[in-house]
Amino acid sequence: MAPPARCFATGRVALLGFWTLEACAGTTSFLKLSAASNDLGDLARTCDADTVRAANVKQLHPILFDLANTTFFRMFRVNLNNPRCPFWNSSSSSGQEAGTSCTAAPLPLEQKSPFGFGKFGSSPFGAPEPPAEGSCTVAPEAANGFPLGSQEGDPLDRSMTREERQLQEVRKEEAGPSCDFEEDLQTYFSDMCSGDGANTDSEDVNLMKNPERNTGYNGSHIWEAMFKENCFEVGSGLPRGRFGGDSGMCYEERVLYRLLSGWHAATTISVAKNYYVPGTKEKSSWAPNPERYMESLGRHPDRSKNLEFSFVVVLRALKKVSPFLQTYPFHTGDSHEDRRTTSLMGRLLDSQVLSVCSPLFEAFDESSLFQTKSKEQRAQLKRQFKSVFTNITVLVDCVKCQRCRLHAKLYSLGLGTALKILLTPPELIAQTIRRDEVVALVNVLWKLSDAIEDARILTELAWSQQQQQANEDSAKAMLAQQAVFDAARDKHAADALHLAEVALSTSTRTMLLDAALGAVRLMGSGGGLSTDAEETLLRSLVVQRPSDEVLLLAKHYAGTRPEMFAKIALEAVAGAPTLGGAVSLPPPGSAASPADAVVIGGGLAGMVATINLLDRGARVVLLDKQPFLGGNSGKASSGINAAVETSVESLIADTTKSAGALVRPALIERLANDSAHAVNWLRTRIAVDLSMRSQLGGHTVTRTLRPKNAFVGAEITFSAGQLLMKLAAERPQQFRLLLNTKWTALERGGAGWRATAVVNGSERVFEATNVVITSGGFGHDVTEPESLLLANRPDLDGFPTTLGPQTTGDGVKIARDIGARLVDLDRVQLHPTGFVDPKRPDERTKTLAAELLRGVGGLILDREGRRFTDELDTRQAVVNGELRATEEGRDLLPPMPPRSFWLVLNGKAAAMADRHTTLYSKKGLLTKVKGVADLAKLLGVTETQLRATYKEYNAAAEVGRDPYNRTVFPAGHWPVELDEDFYVGRIVPVIHYTMGGIAIDDEGHVLSDEDGKPIPGLYAAGEASGGVHGDNRLGGNSLLECTVFGRHIGMNMPLPDRKAVTAAATLVQVGGDSVQQAPQKAMRKITQQDLAEHNSKEQRVWVDLYGLVYDLTDYMDEHPGGVGAIKAVAGKDGTEHFEAVHNREMLESMGFKPIGERTD
Repeated sequence: MAPPARCFATGRVALLGFWTLEACAGTTSFLKLSAASNDLGDLARTCDADTVRAANVKQLHPILFDLANTTFFRMFRVNLNNPRCPFWNSSSSSGQEAGTSCTAAPLPLEQKSPFGFGKFGSSPFGAPEPPAEGSCTVAPEAANGFPLGSQEGDPLDRSMTREERQLQEVRKEEAGPSCDFEEDLQTYFSDMCSGDGANTDSEDVNLMKNPERNTGYNGSHIWEAMFKENCFEVGSGLPRGRFGGDSGMCYEERVLYRLLSGWHAATTISVAKNYYVPGTKEKSSWAPNPERYMESLGRHPDRSKNLEFSFVVVLRALKKVSPFLQTYPFHTGDSHEDRRTTSLMGRLLDSQVLSVCSPLFEAFDESSLFQTKSKEQRAQLKRQFKSVFTNITVLVDCVKCQRCRLHAKLYSLGLGTALKILLTPPELIAQTIRRDEVVALVNVLWKLSDAIEDARILTELAWSQQQQQANEDSAKAMLAQQAVFDAARDKHAADALHLAEVALSTSTRTMLLDAALGAVRLMGSGGGLSTDAEETLLRSLVVQRPSDEVLLLAKHYAGTRPEMFAKIALEAVAGAPTLGGAVSLPPPGSAASPADAVVIGGGLAGMVATINLLDRGARVVLLDKQPFLGGNSGKASSGINAAVETSVESLIADTTKSAGALVRPALIERLANDSAHAVNWLRTRIAVDLSMRSQLGGHTVTRTLRPKNAFVGAEITFSAGQLLMKLAAERPQQFRLLLNTKWTALERGGAGWRATAVVNGSERVFEATNVVITSGGFGHDVTEPESLLLANRPDLDGFPTTLGPQTTGDGVKIARDIGARLVDLDRVQLHPTGFVDPKRPDERTKTLAAELLRGVGGLILDREGRRFTDELDTRQAVVNGELRATEEGRDLLPPMPPRSFWLVLNGKAAAMADRHTTLYSKKGLLTKVKGVADLAKLLGVTETQLRATYKEYNAAAEVGRDPYNRTVFPAGHWPVELDEDFYVGRIVPVIHYTMGGIAIDDEGHVLSDEDGKPIPGLYAAGEASGGVHGDNRLGGNSLLECTVFGRHIGMNMPLPDRKAVTAAATLVQVGGDSVQQAPQKAMRKITQQDLAEHNSKEQRVWVDLYGLVYDLTDYMDEHPGGVGAIKAVAGKDGTEHFEAVHNREMLESMGFKPIGERTD
């Protein structure tokens, strides 16, 4: 039977979007690639889906991320001026160009296409037109956060840095492509893609500032047209199905079709990843729509294979062009940036990477294309292949959204470049490849790589949401069943109560109630009942009406066996229905109602463990001796590490190097392997923005994440603390949160463990099956009777610290006393940069000068203005340099403390750490000066010496190495210019972290000192635990350790089956009746003079924030940042100071209410 004359003649196949395409009747669809789920089809059998994904995440994705962020590759030259679309009538009112509707049969052409079309919608080769379909409309989804589109869509960010403007100036005009029409010429495919590089209307656009995302533009008619153009004229003379058994589509046609499908898949994933605009789902960042992804791709594995197939084809092109790229001049006008780009390209093309990923680079064989016996058929196939792709590249000019058109042009150029490389002899490639094509090729490869990784993340998010929905549906069903049961039970209980009231007179009930109260008092005063249990029983007897069963129990047991009465009465209270019909349980932690876990310590590790336990339905008690949550985690400012867009192996390698001889591989592997999941959990469960990325000292790649407009520790701990406060208020029967509570002892007993703590001056005992110790380290432990710090590191006596006064090792000592093993107690991390406040130089607790300040280019200078160390080496290495310089007499003179030095940032470096620079300047820790002359005066050194210092530094940055073996010089901060601004601070090495502590395994179990085995029901995480970091902690690993191990403990601790209770505790019903709000009183008017007079505790402390005045007197002592931060703005406008660390949402969500508004 002869094949059909036209592809898409009959039949329908859904493809990667929200519309359908015609498919070849009577054939096997190309989407059905193989019976094996991993087989990608059309590739060597050595390359399957698992091979692609593994090589991408471990090797290629991290390098491509760094390459795409270089100045050379992030700047794309393109013409975005509104072109005249040659395929649709612009005067039509069909809505095609505005993206508001689509039709399957586009309007006829008003003019000929540049490539000889008759009319659009017909085959370019004269085949019949497919039947028309009905029109469709994309419904607006503004209510769900989907932005309604316009013709121009999301506006582009056209701003440029100095380096990017410099690149723009050095670019030279390039000649346009030639046109070859003889199919057998070796240069026939050299004009597959022309791009806009030589167009006078072209501009350079920063791809990183203009990511592909949801704009509201509907381009379905464009996609449909692209796919319909990919249909070769089918004649009986052309061979069909030479590869893969497809009798309806020739190999060349199928390859091109799959490449277009991979393009569409990558675009679909980008839109789903950045779907909801900031402020709709997340307060300051774009949020994903996992369900949209699942509808389009996730539930259709064959569609994802086209994405991976495209990735492999472009990789093959990269391999073929690698000799050309290895010597390519990546010229931007910035020699340091050029060397960095060359180095990254060398890493990508490195023989080791090519060897590890060889199944990908060799999987596609382009020589299989155009292999026919007939020269005429071969010429026809080449002509149609080239013509179809060229038509598709012209279609992108019909896209009316500028952001969408930008990425469509990038992709068409990059894909065309890959095909040109594959179909051109190697010796001719250098003559035909232009700069813009190199840029487009690498960016398309990056986009495909990123899409493969994003698909995994979106799948995990979708699965998580589905699980949450399933849990809620299950809870609703169980509550509905319970309601039926309660109704029947309540009727029976009402009948029984009526009979009992007849049987028991008022006087009898009073007598029995008296006996019951006496028994409770006796048991409470004698220690037989905890305070919580005693309170629960008293409430049941006095506040609520006691049941007749409890009173009859009192009649027979209260006088003679009060302990039995108390035990059974508590059980009766735990099972008694309340007025609402829900189960009423005593708060967790009492003898009658033991908790599943007592978590001791409210820093990040404790909060993460608690939230994960509560999410699983556990009954939890969280204790902290501070008046607020957050601990030292709230002070972290540099970021949290994660193997996201960088490899797990590199994080393991860097952490292992930092750990030195005390490395424990199992703990480090847990830390690194779970890092991406942990960060994703923070983003989704805690809703924290971690969109900024930097490279800290000791790291070989850029992997440290932080928020755009807040300090990372404060942001994470605040969000987690707010969530826990909310849960404590909503679920008192499941969760108890006790602050100002000092843990004093732990012993086995009862349900498993008894933890003793002092609450508001009274000693309380909490019973639980498990105990999680997250009480922090011992870096401030110098005044306790038994100082772990001085016992193990007496040489650190007198060193200042960044740690809070609560960090006294309570948990470590108590764990030791019950038989836990302790490790590495002598490993105490000194951070090289704690700020010295010039007003209070001898103050012991210092403010940390974040690692970021050195990460962007801050230099450490001695008293003569000279450098002496690699500022970006590990923390310990930098501290060692400071100590050596001190021994040589190079530290600052009194009144600065011993071991003090200068930290100096030039203006360009300070701008890259703008939020930190602003905050530290307002605190008086950084001083701004203009030019090297004023800098010399402030430092008390000669201008000649400073000029020499910066000349040497600039020269070292130019060659990529200095005398201290420093090889990383942050782009954008050098060369240091002598007339720019400088920011100067005084720094000193400080006690910052204790690596030692309670020994744990990779599950977080506390290990016994006797045999090294896990102690049942006892866990530790965070700085209280020891061994994770070995000899020295890598910057950014502290928050990661807290999140990874806290989350793992919370997710894996064995719990009893309590599904019904979980469901009931999870669902919070909101009443249907609206509450009429009382009319608000007019806000008090406060003058500037009134405000200024309230600047002390005696007069009350008022602060103006955003034009509203707040009384912060009672909050000062509880402020995690210390009293001084509020004192500094007392009686003043503190908005700028507040914005440097926090945001307005934080003020409102913490419940602060203004007392008035400023009037002048």
